[in-house]
Amino acid sequence: MSKSQIPGERVRILADEFLAIPTTSYQQRSLGAALALFIDTATKTALHRAELVSKSALSRLLNEYSWDTAQGWTVLQGAQWDALLLAARRKHRPLLRLSIDLTSIEKKGSVLPFVRIYNEVHGIHLVVLFAEYGAVKFPVGYRVYKGKGTATPVTLARELLRTVPDSIKRRFRVRVLADSGFEAAVFLDEVRQLGFEFVVGVRSTRRTLHPGEVPVADCPHGGYVELKNWPYDTLVLGRVDRGDRVFHAVSSELMEGDEVIAEGKARWNEESFFKEGKHQFGLAQFALRTAVGLDRWVLLVFLAWTLAILHREVGMTLEACATLALMTVMPEVYLNRLLRTLSKNEEFFRQHGYSLHYARCNS
Repeated sequence: MSKSQIPGERVRILADEFLAIPTTSYQQRSLGAALALFIDTATKTALHRAELVSKSALSRLLNEYSWDTAQGWTVLQGAQWDALLLAARRKHRPLLRLSIDLTSIEKKGSVLPFVRIYNEVHGIHLVVLFAEYGAVKFPVGYRVYKGKGTATPVTLARELLRTVPDSIKRRFRVRVLADSGFEAAVFLDEVRQLGFEFVVGVRSTRRTLHPGEVPVADCPHGGYVELKNWPYDTLVLGRVDRGDRVFHAVSSELMEGDEVIAEGKARWNEESFFKEGKHQFGLAQFALRTAVGLDRWVLLVFLAWTLAILHREVGMTLEACATLALMTVMPEVYLNRLLRTLSKNEEFFRQHGYSLHYARCNS
């Protein structure tokens, strides 16, 4: 199999396995139409814009029908981890970056599930685990922050790190990247106990025991520090000045201060996913009123992104990859759209001396 065939085959296999999860052909057809809607980055992700099925059919599929969502997550995450392992074949102890961050989907009103105010944002707040090795990068898990009195974002992040498969831990050096919202000692402890490295942002007021009991802001770029409430390892401090603010990060590995900052910047790949996921794959358009609807919506966003990335080659935009994935997964949707475009322009063809005819081949 040529390299050009591999991405399409992976996309087709993953999509076929996923779309076979519902037990009835009616639900399978609805799920296919839903997936096509999420993959199509050129169309706003709204149920009434789906092709081949009605808005009410998709609403029932996402909110009511009892198809196995957990199996959907198993299928997706299995394919994601396998793709990362395949990308790292023949490499000696490659480095896998796991970024963890919280993103907020702004929503008005309170009829949607889990709408809360957090960091002055009224909406739904998701803690997302994002895996990256080279050009292969996926959101591999999420948790919903449900508000005061429930598990904190730090606790949710720790839960997500525990979901990393043993096969990944054995194959990769794993480095966790996070901002200062996850600087808590219990989070650093979790990373350490899992055997992972980390580069994590810290507040400028975080106290250190070395050099002396001073805040991080008084420590030099590239210097060694020991956090006051985390005595296990000596860490390397990186600092970067961005206009009116100075940001700090600490690394569990011995590296130069500039390397610490460069590693911290790698976390922006997850920020890129948040942006694309919201504006092109429909994450921000969530408007279902059930918790299961939210889980299935996020599942389809993650799946659509993954199918696009699996089709990605050097020089291709994410939008172009998503179009290829749509043609591979739901060719009938793409074909119907193409035929409609041709039909709408039939008069234009005629004016320029062309007669348009097409027929379906049965062979």
